[in-house]
Amino acid sequence: MTHLMYNSGTDIKVERDYLANLQTPAPRGARHAPYPFHSFATDTVNAIENAGFTIEAEDYAITKDEQRMFGLLNISRPVVPATFALHQPKWNLLVGLRGSHDQSVSRALAIGSQVMVCSNLCFHGSLGNWKSKQTTNIARRVPEMVADAVAGLGNAGQRLTIDFDAFNAQQISRDTGDDVLLDIFRAGGFSASQLGRAIADWDACSVEEHTANGRNIWWLFNSCTMALKPTGQNANHGDIQHRSTIVYNKIATGARQLLAA
Repeated sequence: MTHLMYNSGTDIKVERDYLANLQTPAPRGARHAPYPFHSFATDTVNAIENAGFTIEAEDYAITKDEQRMFGLLNISRPVVPATFALHQPKWNLLVGLRGSHDQSVSRALAIGSQVMVCSNLCFHGSLGNWKSKQTTNIARRVPEMVADAVAGLGNAGQRLTIDFDAFNAQQISRDTGDDVLLDIFRAGGFSASQLGRAIADWDACSVEEHTANGRNIWWLFNSCTMALKPTGQNANHGDIQHRSTIVYNKIATGARQLLAA
């Protein structure tokens, strides 16, 4: 287990093998064919391994009614040229997956990162988001869609490595960081309380290692992920993924603009 998933009070953390013991809903008609959670997780793992990556750890959670499943896979990162890794902090590459039998969420994969020194998670974008109905042949269609999504994982991982290197290299003023945080809030990346926590961490960082290279974009980025970290037991996996994608896109866009200036 990675022990990195943000839990809510309704989550039950399980091993992948446990998913095989869950009851998959009965078909509602001749063309309805529910896709088991265990099959979805295993097909995702197989696609990642077939793409040349190593699964370092797996973490899964189901809701109490066993109708929704969320997973987190800690995987090896692609190797990038040394010139793109001058200031690299410690982080891991993650793949998040989710699905439901009650049609509350679609089957999806998202790429993310986890900062090793504080266990903050941030999802940076969707690898695949499928709304295929659970009809005949879904067991064949979904693995093909997963494989297509995972095919771009290497490039996505390299992009993160380059961006995180830029985050650590780019110094910014406190006022500039304040402007970015407000921009993220206006875009829906923070709630009001999350904005307050991000500002507080940007004023005085709560993790010393994030300040190793001074007041830079890496510090700002981690202040954002710290703010998104749930404060209670009511974590919403979909909301975390949505908000953290906004955070990453805003931070990365700002870093690229500063480097190009």
